[in-house]
Amino acid sequence: MGVAGVDQEIEATTESERGPQVDLAAPGDNLIITCKGGTGVCRSHGTSGATALASASAALLWSIHPDWTANQITRVLINTAGGPENGDKRSDSIGYGVVRPRIALKNPGDPGPADVNPLPGPNSASPAPQATASRATGGMPGRSPADSASKGDDLLSTRNVLAAGAAAVVALAVAVPLGLKRRRRSRQM
Repeated sequence: MGVAGVDQEIEATTESERGPQVDLAAPGDNLIITCKGGTGVCRSHGTSGATALASASAALLWSIHPDWTANQITRVLINTAGGPENGDKRSDSIGYGVVRPRIALKNPGDPGPADVNPLPGPNSASPAPQATASRATGGMPGRSPADSASKGDDLLSTRNVLAAGAAAVVALAVAVPLGLKRRRRSRQM
């Protein structure tokens, strides 16, 4: 799954990739991170932070629905994403839209078949999954899951990306408080 970074205007950040490989987007500008050397917090930008946020969204959803497959988690993230403002189903700059974890958790809709990958493969004629969610349930109108039959390696690859992103989020969640604690200790001495 390709993740783009977006700014406050829901535009892809300058360093974000663009193209058919972009599936979803997440905030990638004005991110709060631990400064180098663990000496406080700093602002950052980039697709690494966006990928971690998208992965964390998937991890949250998976924690509520541990029986769902990577295909189902991906489908719900796509169906509940804030899509391109021009009404297109996807764009090369933000994919199917910006992840919205609160909506995905509260109103995930139908996750669809467990063994059908909602993302088109490299040889797919269909460029976009179709979601079933409506705006009332947090999705975009006129979408329903795609019927691409890609399994196996795609499932493993998606799980690896999600696991790596979740690990990055956990590392940040541990590093920031530890860095702040060290900073407080050094000021007290």
